Amino acid sequence: MPNVLIYKARALKPQTRAAVEAELGRSLKDDEDVSIMAFGTHEAPADEARPRAGERPEGSFRRNDKKTASGSSETAEAALQEALKKVRPESNS
Repeated sequence: MPNVLIYKARALKPQTRAAVEAELGRSLKDDEDVSIMAFGTHEAPADEARPRAGERPEGSFRRNDKKTASGSSETAEAALQEALKKVRPESNS
């Protein structure tokens, strides 16, 4: 059974669409995508595990910073613009 479902708003059953619109507090446009996700939760790390859980992402951030430290802001901006063109082609002129 899938944990993620994606529908076009126009394909939703009327009662489902009404429920989603009520939760969002606005009307859906027919061409909008609606995602429904279900996942289990877990307890936050406690005691000694809590600081260790934060260290893993910090280590990744430091490694990424070292890799990108030699690049210029112009190079970073060009990479960002390239990525935006790929994910939002309609907003580029």
